[in-house]
Amino acid sequence: MTHFADAWTAWRFRRRNRPDDSLPSSSDRAATQDADTTTSLTAQEVYAQLMKDRIAPLLRTNGLIGSGGRFSLKSETHWALLGFQKSAYSDRSEVRFTVNVLVVRRDEWNELVVREPHHGPNPTPTITYPAPVRNERIGQLTEDRADKWWRINPGQDLGLLMSDLQSDLLESALPWMRQQIAASTQ
Repeated sequence: MTHFADAWTAWRFRRRNRPDDSLPSSSDRAATQDADTTTSLTAQEVYAQLMKDRIAPLLRTNGLIGSGGRFSLKSETHWALLGFQKSAYSDRSEVRFTVNVLVVRRDEWNELVVREPHHGPNPTPTITYPAPVRNERIGQLTEDRADKWWRINPGQDLGLLMSDLQSDLLESALPWMRQQIAASTQ
């Protein structure tokens, strides 16, 4: 047991990547206009930069609030959550991620928590819950109806990835969330 505790402590306090504020700023990247500006960054740094500079602003302009890969539609009556999930196998050379969406009426969530208190006061979009919670992976909402993961590698041209992700978010995930809210309020 002592070896496990030592290993866990070493992992818990391991040296982490550079903080986000050490990443090149948007103005630094714009000044270089180079397709390969991400070559000196790790995949995890590219993912963090993409989330902060491209994905979060996109979602905010479409009515969501949030940051750090967790977003929600403003609603007094529903939890309508969108969460980015990185693969457990992501590392500095590659990040794989997908998007999970969840919608449940707040009163139904409260009833579920009374029956099953281990779920906690607020739902999380990356966890699958029993009915009445409706949750899906973004790939299940697209035309292909298949699990979908994006990959980020250092030096990668992110234009195609962003185009595909933006299309799936705006044409599949957000409409599904809004439809679920509308259907459960009638």
